[in-house]
Parts: sequence; structure tokens; C-alpha cells
Amino acid sequence: MAGGDSHRKKKTGKQRLDKFYHLAKEQGYRARSAFKLLQLSQRFRLFEKSCASVVDLCAAPGGWLQVAAKHCPVATTIVGVDLVPIAPIRGVQTFTGDITTPQCAAKLRKLVK
Repeated sequence: MAGGDSHRKKKTGKQRLDKFYHLAKEQGYRARSAFKLLQLSQRFRLFEKSCASVVDLCAAPGGWLQVAAKHCPVATTIVGVDLVPIAPIRGVQTFTGDITTPQCAAKLRKLVK
């Protein structure tokens, strides 16, 4: 075979995914993007100050919501909204909605009060 590479198989599916995908699965996060929020949190100390509320727009599948639920004080109101339903996360309120509509904005305001 040309080049001697015939013994190598092409990576497919999950084999192709990067280390953060695998770390997320190992640590129970729904998305690899959770690590980006953790990185931002370390850099800007996002969770060192108490916050009254956290809102995640276009939140599915909920990786950032998981990070917020883990690192924010218990009294923090955490809300996630997306067009796609988000599986429940302890301490987090979610709903399905279109963030471009007045109805969604009104529901967010009501939940964050």
C-alpha cells in the first residue's frame, strides 16, 4: 500500500472528538463548553462575588447551567431558556421559549425577580 498508512483506520464519531468532550462526559457535564465557563470564571472570578441571578439564553443542553448551579450561592436564581427542552438540573429553573419574543422576556423577568 502506498505510504505505508493502510494499517491506520480513519477516526470516526466519538474518536474524533477532543479531550474536552471526553472530560465533560467523565465529570458529568452535558457539554464541553462547561470548561470554557470554568476557565472564564478562574480568569475573571465570576463566582467569587455573590450574584442574585444567572440567566443563560440558548442554554441547551445545559453545561453552563450545571457550572452555575455548582459554583453560585444556593440563594442564586439560575434560569435557562432555549427552543429545545433542557433536562432538569437541581437548583435551576428552565423553560422552552424563543428569546426574541416579548412573552419570553416577560417570563424571564418574572422568574428573575
